[in-house]
Amino acid sequence: MITIVAATNRPDSMTELVANICLGIYNQKKVEAQILSLKQLPRDFAFSELYGQRSDDMGRLLETYVEKAEKFVFIIPEYNGSFPGVLKTFLDGSSPQFFRGKKAGMIGISDGHSGNQRGLEHLAGILFYMKMFVHYAQPKISAIDKLINAKGELDDARANKLLNDHADFMITF
Repeated sequence: MITIVAATNRPDSMTELVANICLGIYNQKKVEAQILSLKQLPRDFAFSELYGQRSDDMGRLLETYVEKAEKFVFIIPEYNGSFPGVLKTFLDGSSPQFFRGKKAGMIGISDGHSGNQRGLEHLAGILFYMKMFVHYAQPKISAIDKLINAKGELDDARANKLLNDHADFMITF
């Protein structure tokens, strides 16, 4: 099972659109995958879930999307030159053993020109610290706001190839 993490809780985000595109790619390749949107987190999880406390809602979310996953694909939007704080808080509030020894892939997206390269580097350091195996192929999709059409489809051959190639890497990783 691959869990695709839409790593923001922002409503109507490009991140979630890209996560859904990735899910479609995995479905076409007959690979079991699911999306964890950080919008699904309990509203006050930053205060109620950290430091040994665990609500039933958060427990179910972790069981469904984290404990049972073998691999993760993090779709990482650029927030202030890095990745969203809600992702760091989610990782901090989850039990480290749920991630230890598992495999991770990362896809950076941004409205700017770097595809969130810096955020990918920051997250990779955290995932290494958590003893995860991080795939070296980390697509960076720039100007994402110009590549998604009105139907919510990725309207760019290069970006689609990057996502398809990344899925192939993750399947064999």
